[in-house]
Amino acid sequence: MPPAQSRKKAKKKVTARGRKLSAQVAAPPAHAMAPLTWFKTLIGVLLLPVCYLTTTTFLGVFAGESSARALVHSAPLWFFCTGVVVWVIAFIGFPRPVYLYVLGHELTHALFVYLCFGKVTSFKVDRRGGHIVTNRNNVLISLSPYFFPLYSTLVILGFGIAGLFVDLGAVHPNALLFGHISFSWSWVLFLLIGFTWAFHFTFTAWMITKDQPDLKQNGTFFSLTVIYLINLLILSAFLVLASKSTSRHDFVRTWKENAVQLWERFH
Repeated sequence: MPPAQSRKKAKKKVTARGRKLSAQVAAPPAHAMAPLTWFKTLIGVLLLPVCYLTTTTFLGVFAGESSARALVHSAPLWFFCTGVVVWVIAFIGFPRPVYLYVLGHELTHALFVYLCFGKVTSFKVDRRGGHIVTNRNNVLISLSPYFFPLYSTLVILGFGIAGLFVDLGAVHPNALLFGHISFSWSWVLFLLIGFTWAFHFTFTAWMITKDQPDLKQNGTFFSLTVIYLINLLILSAFLVLASKSTSRHDFVRTWKENAVQLWERFH
């Protein structure tokens, strides 16, 4: 969220008003919270090998020589990376669209509330911060804006609907870009996915440094572990989708091979 102080105020408002809606969201006593915090910390520690395996698999699959060659020859991957670069330049060099991020952040909270069969009774967003009032809260709801790229999902859904009527994968050799490159709507899709995913990633990394209450609700260590792992898996899925040389089965097979090697190393 925008400045930490504003976010803290917003979160306090959510908590106070949310408790009036349902006893389900009432805060348990401090002595009851301690074992839960330690349990989540333990889960975070147990997730560290999974994070390590996923990271080494990601680097091995996408940073290898064959993947580098695939980048040169894969137009979708080119456009995905171009979208990432364009957004990073905009994020660093231009005023940041904080309101757009706050809107996506709170919409994601609300979406996961409904997915968890909860209710949203109030929704407020402005550039200084935002909040929702709900009768339900859990790990998915509180951490969802940090791992779920809402705008990328909307882009994919939009192109998915358009794909029912238009062949987005068709290459149009007569519609040239820069005088000699053929055009395909699928490349626009990958450009926008790269752009919006980078929007999600940069704002997530930026806001995590702002002492977010969302992270403290479930323990900061546990929250950061989950956020890192899910973001890496989503990025891997995007790159698998864009790459011609790597499939989902390749990624899973490499992950399993790395897991076996790690197991044998300690046994």
